[in-house]
Amino acid sequence: MLRLEQSIRGNTFAKSGIESALLDAQGKRLGLPVSELLGGRVRDALPVAWTLASGDTAKDIAEAQKMLDLRRHRIFKLKIGAGEVDRDLAHVIAIKKALGDSASVRVDVNQAWDEAVALRACRILGGNGIDLIEQPISRNNRAGMVRLNASSPAPIMADESIECVEDAFNLAREGAASVFALKIAKNGGPRATLRTAAIAEAAGIGLYGGTMLEGGIGTLASAHAFLTLNKLSWDTELFGPLLLTEDILAEPPVYRDFHLHVSKAPGLGLSLDEERLAFFRRDKTTPVLHHT
Repeated sequence: MLRLEQSIRGNTFAKSGIESALLDAQGKRLGLPVSELLGGRVRDALPVAWTLASGDTAKDIAEAQKMLDLRRHRIFKLKIGAGEVDRDLAHVIAIKKALGDSASVRVDVNQAWDEAVALRACRILGGNGIDLIEQPISRNNRAGMVRLNASSPAPIMADESIECVEDAFNLAREGAASVFALKIAKNGGPRATLRTAAIAEAAGIGLYGGTMLEGGIGTLASAHAFLTLNKLSWDTELFGPLLLTEDILAEPPVYRDFHLHVSKAPGLGLSLDEERLAFFRRDKTTPVLHHT
């Protein structure tokens, strides 16, 4: 991996996949779970958030209540920013009021607001019990993130602002966020993600285990890294496998009692369904040039 990092820039998703496979192979060779190779787990399960995305307030409240009744999720994230601001705020606040103290409600703005809108909206959201506000303005407006983080009653989380370990260091130095979203695919693998986490912990910044909506393999690779973190105060959103109708794993990840439970079996603790893998496999073919 060191040679790969030195010779190839970027390509973080590919690097993360390669590193996860190598860690899985090494763990199986040594008879150890990947979490032990990454420093040792301090927990066996991770709380998992769920995204409410219908845009319909009544439907989102009903879905959240169902998840609570099933004991599957009690942390909910809403994607906002694409619509009219006051309508988005009313939607989020109504959901929080309906759920009360039974659930944590957070929002992800995906950089949609400008700073003036964000200053007002963050005060309103924080004043109405919203626990966390993710990436309210552009990742390029670092100074604006600093001002928002200083004024918002709800913690500001950096997501798109973090694409490498150096970004994490600069954000921490400038005080541009109170929480970091950790994503192994975006950071280039579990080890780089844990370097980002170390910077955050040293700076007193909270940690959140993010997702790129990976399937079972990527989700378990993320989980093994997150299991090693002493402080994962904002939990995770490793719900990618729950969106799939089919996967290539012999056994799906285990979600129970609001948590993702992670096996102590060697490697990533998974085995492939060879029939499903063969079904989904696509071999590279020689391109055909069509002449006109």
